[in-house]
Amino acid sequence: MMNKTLFTTLLAVFALIAPAAAQENSGFMFPNRFGLSMQKKLGVDVGLISFNQFTERSPMTFYDISLGVESYVTNPFTLAPKLCFDFGLGDMILFGGGIDVSLPTDFSTYTWMFTPKVGISLASIIRLYYGYNQFEKENGFPNLGNHRVSLEINLAAFHDFGIGL
Repeated sequence: MMNKTLFTTLLAVFALIAPAAAQENSGFMFPNRFGLSMQKKLGVDVGLISFNQFTERSPMTFYDISLGVESYVTNPFTLAPKLCFDFGLGDMILFGGGIDVSLPTDFSTYTWMFTPKVGISLASIIRLYYGYNQFEKENGFPNLGNHRVSLEINLAAFHDFGIGL
């Protein structure tokens, strides 16, 4: 497994040498997102399909609505299908945010989880968010915790490379 410093450095270098690859198109994407999150446990997030809208003529530079799944390295294994809404305002460095609505389950119990999130995005390619997990049930999934930091790669930014629909 690649260590965090090397992974972060590679992402930063890629973002600096590829600003022309910023999201320039709109439409449906499959897949649309890959991310890692850290709450009490590590999560791996894959966006399965999304609708992305990008415009330079509006204060809201981009938004997307997506369906995905996040899995958590817990005992027992926890999986969370989710619906996400993300947006960004700005130019090269954007202010971003959104909300995730998910249904974590360990296949014996489940609960709804709502995660409002806020952060920054580099040309809509790389998104760094802080989120706060709120559970429908009081105990929720205590092994996940409430605070979440996530790093996402927005694959919708790669339309020019022929990825996606």
